[in-house]
Amino acid sequence: MRALVKVCLCMAVVLVFATAGEGQVAGQSTSGSAEVAKTQETPAPESLLGESYILTWEKDPRFKGREPFKTVLHPTGGETRRSRSIDLPRTPSEEAAFVIKTRSCVEEALAALEEADFRTAEEKIETAKKMLSVKLVTKTAQDDMVAVGAELVDAARLLSSVRARAALKEALEIAARMQAFFDNDRHGEVVGLYQQMLELDNEKGLRNPEVASTAGVLVERGGELSRRSNIHLDFAQLELKIDAVSHFPQGRSFAIVNGEVIGEGGRVAPELAIASVVSGQKVVFDYKGEEIALGLVE
Repeated sequence: MRALVKVCLCMAVVLVFATAGEGQVAGQSTSGSAEVAKTQETPAPESLLGESYILTWEKDPRFKGREPFKTVLHPTGGETRRSRSIDLPRTPSEEAAFVIKTRSCVEEALAALEEADFRTAEEKIETAKKMLSVKLVTKTAQDDMVAVGAELVDAARLLSSVRARAALKEALEIAARMQAFFDNDRHGEVVGLYQQMLELDNEKGLRNPEVASTAGVLVERGGELSRRSNIHLDFAQLELKIDAVSHFPQGRSFAIVNGEVIGEGGRVAPELAIASVVSGQKVVFDYKGEEIALGLVE
């Protein structure tokens, strides 16, 4: 009988402790869910490169008093966290690294400029601009990124200036070659060089205010040489044939052009006239305002 009483008492004690333990565990669970850290007051940022996200710091019971909060990312959109080869930051430490990486892009752009590598400089600046468009969450990262933004503006301005000066130097070289080719009747090459000059004007910075005045004169002169060269090229397509020339120094000279006798000042076609007859071997035509000499057919 006494043994039975002892067994009953032991069972009762076990039940009491078990009930108390369940209550404590339930209390801990309720307390744990209530201790979820407050989400930052910063609204969920809208990134141009990915979905919106917010960062929260939630209690992690595994730490048991040692750094009890863990950083958790809560995307408000899809699961993708990579866009256009740019990894977006998930935590405060990643945001700090993201700022450093952005500044590195600016520094690499400046280094490329020193080597006159405009393509690389432009690519790095464009990458930095995309990274700057990401709205960071932590205040420190935001402030640091503002400073990087100012450095980026200076780098972009320097790129524009250096590239414009290099383009002007190239345009001067093209202008000299155009004149030399025009003087040697290489009109097709003159037209081709003018297209290169236009590419400099439209794509490589000749419109930068630093060089625009000088560049404008070069482009205008190049355009005039190209226009005149096109007239020479059109003239070559007319297939004119000079069979004979009658040159009279003291009077009006004549030429037989495509079988027709035409005197100086006479018209061969609506936009084509004989400007003069030079000696007995050459006729100077006036074609669309451009004087072009043509010799006898041999």
